[in-house]
Amino acid sequence: MITNLGTDRGTLKSLEAEVAGEVDPESRYRRLISEEASRYGIDETLVNAIIRVESNFDPLAVSVKNCKGLMQLHPDTAARFGVKNIFDPAQNIAGGVQFLSYLLQTFDKIDHVLAAYNAGENAVRRYSGIPPYRETIEYVERVKALYGDQESEEARAAAQARRSRRITRVVDPQGRVLLTNVPTDTR
Repeated sequence: MITNLGTDRGTLKSLEAEVAGEVDPESRYRRLISEEASRYGIDETLVNAIIRVESNFDPLAVSVKNCKGLMQLHPDTAARFGVKNIFDPAQNIAGGVQFLSYLLQTFDKIDHVLAAYNAGENAVRRYSGIPPYRETIEYVERVKALYGDQESEEARAAAQARRSRRITRVVDPQGRVLLTNVPTDTR
């Protein structure tokens, strides 16, 4: 059997299971993710969530915007963080986690960190937060949902409640018009 999987992949039995597609793709990169996350003090769960949303653990993934590999690094970002072979899972994860670490030091809110990972740090600065791009808004929500951010669920529920409130027009006895989303007694 000829393979490019390297020599530290475990026993022949585990290699055969991986080739047959019986191994969870997430577990394939667990050690690399753990090492890099530990090196930069980042929660592994966050790195896993980003990889799941970015590439679904496909090391050969290429986006329409030319982002590549597990963590979907743009070639400029890869070069910035010393990645020579963008499709090498170890290098891609190392570069992606280093970039994530930089973003966590740059932005105060996880939403802004994730938006910067997706849309670029300049877009987040330009809009002073999450850019109004549907792709980026959905990306932040998907990563946070996988990451298990409880505040995200509460924020979504509050946003849904705000959207569903009806605006009513009320005219008071003096003839002033009031528009309100607070239910009024119409007796």
